[in-house]
Order: sequence, then C-alpha cells, then structure tokens
Amino acid sequence: MYKPNGFENVSDQMLSTLSLMWKITLFVSCLPVALVYTYDYFVIKVIPPIVTITAGISLIVVVLVIVRGWGRKQSPSYRRMIKAVELTKSPKTEEDGKRALRLFDFEFSYWKVDFDAKRVQSNERMGKDVGVKKGRRHFRWTIFPCQIIAYLGIQTFGIRMAYPGCLKLLENYMRPILVNGRAKLIAETNAQRFKIRTLDYNEIDSIFVNNRGKSMNEGNASFYEIGIMTTPLSLKYSVLGWNHPGFGCSTGKPFPAQEKHAVDAVVQFAICRLGFRVNEIVLYGFGIGGFSSLWAATCYPAVRGVILDAAFDDVLYLAQLRLPQCLSGIVRLAIRSYCNLHNAELVRKYPGPISLIRRTEDEVIANEKKIKTNRVNFLAISILKYRYPNIFQLPQINRCTKQLAKPLLNRTLTIAEDYLCTSRLINYASVHGRKCPFGIGEGYTEELRDRMADFLLRRHMRDFKSTHCTWLPAELFKLPWNIPGKKAPTSTETVGKDFIKQSIKRSKIAIQPIQ
Repeated sequence: MYKPNGFENVSDQMLSTLSLMWKITLFVSCLPVALVYTYDYFVIKVIPPIVTITAGISLIVVVLVIVRGWGRKQSPSYRRMIKAVELTKSPKTEEDGKRALRLFDFEFSYWKVDFDAKRVQSNERMGKDVGVKKGRRHFRWTIFPCQIIAYLGIQTFGIRMAYPGCLKLLENYMRPILVNGRAKLIAETNAQRFKIRTLDYNEIDSIFVNNRGKSMNEGNASFYEIGIMTTPLSLKYSVLGWNHPGFGCSTGKPFPAQEKHAVDAVVQFAICRLGFRVNEIVLYGFGIGGFSSLWAATCYPAVRGVILDAAFDDVLYLAQLRLPQCLSGIVRLAIRSYCNLHNAELVRKYPGPISLIRRTEDEVIANEKKIKTNRVNFLAISILKYRYPNIFQLPQINRCTKQLAKPLLNRTLTIAEDYLCTSRLINYASVHGRKCPFGIGEGYTEELRDRMADFLLRRHMRDFKSTHCTWLPAELFKLPWNIPGKKAPTSTETVGKDFIKQSIKRSKIAIQPIQ
C-alpha cells in the first residue's frame, strides 16, 4: 500500500477540501445568481473583489499542486510506479510495465485496456446478440405521462434501489475498504487486475486468481474486493471476479443491456485471453448477479454449470413489495421497459446443470424473513416445472410448495430412492437425449411422480441458515447436479456390486441432511 509523505498528504487533504467546497459552491450558486439578477444587485464595484478572491484561490491551488508533486518525487514507491508507466509506452517492454504496474493501485481511468471485446469474436457464443432486443412499442397517448414518470423513476432512484453498489455516496464511503480488499487479494493470492472493454465501450474492473489445474469459477454480484470470491478461493478454484457497470471502478450503469455486454466481455476474456475452455467455467451469481450469470449461460450453454445463491425469479415482485401499492402500475411499466430482470423467463433458455442456494433467513428477497415468501422458492418451481412438465403437475407443484414453506435441512434421501430416480433419468437420457423440456414422467403413477419430484427438488436446491449478506460456507459450494452419463440397469435385481458402490459414493452428500 502506497503511503504519501507529509507534504503530499497535507496538500492532498487541502486540495480535496477545496474540491469539495467548489462542488458545493456550484451546487448552490443558482440561488445567489438568481437573487442578484432579480433585485439588480450586480454592480461594477463587486468585480475587483471577485477577481481578487478567484486569483488568490487559484494561486493556492497551484502552490498545493507543486508541493504535492515535489512530495511525490521524494517517494521511492512513486518513482518506481512512474518508471513502470514509462515501460508501458514501448511495445517491447509493455508487458513488463503492466506487470510492475499491477503492484500499484491508482485511478482506474488511467489503466490501459487489457482486453477489448470488440476485437474478438468467439465461436462459443452460439451467435447470440448480446444487446437488448428493441422491439416496436405501440405508442399510446393515454399512458404517455406514466411512461415519463417510469423513465425518470428508473433513471434516478430506481436503478440505485436495484443495484445499491452504483451509489456514488456508498462508493466513496467504501473506497478505503475496497482498496484494502483489493490489496489483500493481490498480496495473499497473487491476483492480477485487468481492465476489460465491452462492446458498448464500458470499462470493467476485474481481477483474476490463477489456481490453474483445479477449475474456474466466474461471476460476481457485489464488489469483487469484498464479495463472493472468498468461497471458491477457499476451495482452490481459479476465480475471475468483476464489478458490475457503475460498481467500484467499472464505468457505466447496471442496466440490463450494459450488464449483458459486461458479462459477455468477461467470459470472452476468460476464453480468449486466459485460455479456459467453456466447459471448465462455472458461473456463480449472488443475489441480483444471478441475472448476469444466467444471461452468460444462455450465450454459452456448454458451461459446466450455474450456481445461483439468494437469487429471485422476477425483480418486479420485489420492487412492488417495497413501493406503495398505488404505484404498482408505474412500477410494472418501469421494470418491464427498462430493468426487466426476469430470471424465471431467462432460465428456460439454459438447458445445463443449475443449483439454487436458499438462505432461510433472507431479509432481501423474502417478505419479513418468511421462508415461504422467499423468491428462490418460485424460481425453483419455475425451473422444475419447465424442465420436467410430466412430473411436476399440479399435485406435485402443490406438494413441493408446501415443502418449501419450511427448511429442507432435515430431509434426507435413502440409497434406494436415489438409485430408483437416478436410473430412470439415466435411461431416459440415453434414449431421448438431454434436450429440455424432458418428456420423462408420462404414464407415471401419482406416487412415482411424488417421489421423482422430491428427488429433483433436493438435487436442484439446498438450504443455508443465514441472512442475505453472509459469505457462503465452502461446504455448500458444490458443482450443480446433472444426470449421470452412463446407462443404468433396468431393475434392482440386475444391479452389480460396482454400481451399488458408485451409487453410495455418489450419494454421500445426498443421504446426509441437505445444507
């Protein structure tokens, strides 16, 4: 950590104070200017004092800048940083300069771009358009005033309610914490910081911890400096964390279009620059970051899996819960038009493995911490109903809804139940493939549907007794369940010893209380 010397420290503090006073003056200047104009107070005599005061302040600023520069010149750390900057100016020494610069923390706007998504086209994206599809909207004069209110609301306080991390006041307050967190990551894990430019020219602040040879986890929902990177790092994953547009040092605002461009650029960086294969990537999204992870999964369906921690099905319900009922129409219009984070709709486009983590005392995505109102419940039912429509019919949906109204901690699976359900899924997949939605369940009895529904619910979801803002324990960070690839025997009589041993080994987590 760079510590300024006495001269630099004093001049920095005084310059910061003058900058704050200037901003406050500009903010309130409209009132005295209006009074002077209205009452004709402006006379020639006031010009010399104003010029004298302005010249005096300007002279003070010049002196402080000179003192700060002289103080920095005396610092060995600052001289080393300037030398590293000089190295980046030559193509031959640019990489050496960047490596040296990563040991310093300075204004991110001066950081050179490490990866530009516009210059790279990947074959892994499935040819998807990353931006928001702008369809034709039917203009109606009757709702035009509501559209104006909705637009102004989402542009001012709405997007900041959904993404509190983009509040500049919060960013200024947390800046020392973020700098220390970033320095700790670099010092303890040999992390490398990168600037990634998106297709819409935002600059995304990211950091990579290389534990190559294990696996790779990508995705972050809060500030990577103090966010969810801790859990996969403790399991020796290689981790690529990034800050949303408008979070920390990332530019832009976290509207859906910019979010999509950002996460796409980050995945492109992981593939093209860091050299990871798509099937090595696990997308981990926490809270509202689940939207970004799901979008990336729809663009790169070959990823190894998606883990959604404390996610929701549709942000509309959370917004309507926290705003007055009389504004529900305008809230709906604002969300659907400008901030449509609809995970339940998006997850239908991703056919791969997915795991949900529900925090049983969540105060953000549940109403008054009531577990039955937790939005993870609705997301789980939505996923299972779409993927297994013949199993999750109305009685099974009602059955699972009742189960989700209380913690799943004490529910266990026997080896026999695990084998019965797994073998049916394996046999179906070996004949019909793994394309969603699955047709399995047609002709099943109600009892068998109930058993399969219980099995699938527990395989896709686990509980964590915690509030919203708590790090996930390492033992709960597990790769999402997927239907095994080998074909199972057709009856229990033909089960060999090897298969039983594999079933027991594979079910070790399942037969214990799901946590």
